[in-house]
This record gives sequence, structure tokens and C-alpha cells, in this order.
Amino acid sequence: MIKYKLWTQKQIKQHEAAGQKLGIIKDEFKDFILEKIKTKKDIFEKECVEFIKKSYKKHGLVNDHKKEFAIVAFGKNTKEVHYFPKGKGLKLVPETLILLDIWARLDQKTAPYADTTFMLYHGKKISKDIQKIWEVLTKSRDNAINYIKKETKKGRMPRGLDIDREAHDHIGGNGYCEAIKHTIGHSLGFNSPHGKLPGINWREYSPILQNVGYTIEPGMYLKDFGMRTELDFYVNEKNEMIITTPIQKEIDLISE
Repeated sequence: MIKYKLWTQKQIKQHEAAGQKLGIIKDEFKDFILEKIKTKKDIFEKECVEFIKKSYKKHGLVNDHKKEFAIVAFGKNTKEVHYFPKGKGLKLVPETLILLDIWARLDQKTAPYADTTFMLYHGKKISKDIQKIWEVLTKSRDNAINYIKKETKKGRMPRGLDIDREAHDHIGGNGYCEAIKHTIGHSLGFNSPHGKLPGINWREYSPILQNVGYTIEPGMYLKDFGMRTELDFYVNEKNEMIITTPIQKEIDLISE
């Protein structure tokens, strides 16, 4: 059995602060790309990843992995679950989907990670195909959130497999079983975004714990593109689900 100390109130506040900062970095990333577009400068995946690295430092965050510390994927590369560019990576062109996955912690001893993913689109109008997948995906995420809230309100800590089922049943029920390529979530750690506690997946019969951070991150990976939405949360002593990173309602448009 894994021995694990629950997060202290200080660690919860450190995690919440990191989550807020990741939301700010997403907005700055969007502005960074928009400025490149306005000045007619080429922009590649690799330089976007380097921008994120600088943003961590700017906001007092650290990432313990020296090479794989953020995911920025354009177009067809969004269909890869964990994509890291080789060389410059793809160049951004109009009408392109962008996946941004960022994870970091405060630069303080024993501070836990925050981990979140956003979808953006460089163009004036999102296609019906992309919008359809986004609606299925976010409903899947919201189903998981609502299930956790319902169970904890009754004084029950939900099991990982039940949370996973609430989300993935919606994706499968809409005919996208083959688009499911990873689990719904994981616990958050201190040296890595992945904690040592059992995660939120179809094999996990253990309930989640109070005062420990977890992710909810359903993804759909199709032939031509992929999408993921991710947020963090914990359940406090009052059995309240506290969401600690932004909940993305719509894909962020980046257009002049």
C-alpha cells in the first residue's frame, strides 16, 4: 500500500497559486502568437515551447523536467497524446488548431504541481467538425465534474473507475470509442505533475482522497486532429470539490 501524506493547507494554496499562474500564461501565450501574426513573422512550435519556459520563470514557476516541460502542437500534431517537436516543429498557418498543455509548480520547497491544457485556433471561424468534437469533449469533462460533486455532496468519495466511466461513456456513446487513448486523470505530484497516488482510470477501484490534487483531462484523438481539455481539483474537508485551474468553455480564437 502506498504511504502518502495529504497536502497541507500551505501546499493547497501553493497549488492554487500555480494554477492561477498557468491561466495567465495561457493568455500571454495567446498574445505572443497574435503579435507574431500581426507583424507577419513566422512562428514554429519549438519557439512557442521556449516562450512557455521563459513564462514559467517570469511567474516564479519551475518544471523539473529539462526537456519535456510543455506541449505546443499545431494542426496534425494535436492528434498525438504527448507531442514534443523535433527541430523547429511545424510552422503555424491560418485555420490551424493549437493544443497547449502546461504544467509547473511554485519555485518553493514541497510545492505541488498544477497541470492544465487549453485548445486554441488560429483563424476567423472554427470548422463544424472541430466544434462538434469540442462539444462532445467538454460534455465528457463536465459529466466527470458533476459526478464528483454529486457523490461528495452525499459524503462519498468517488472511485477512479466511476469518474472515468462518467466521462468516457459520453465519448463512446457518441461513436468515438477509438478516439480514447488515455485515462481521464491522475493525482498531482511534487517532482512531476504525475503523483504517486492511484489515478482516475478504468482500472482504479480506490476512491480519490480529500486534500490531494487531481486532474480531469479527457482527450479525443482522431485521424486529422486531436483535442484535450484539462483542469485540476481537490476535495476539501467539507466534501466540496474545488476546481483550481480555469475551465475552458470555448476554444480560444486567435485572429487579427
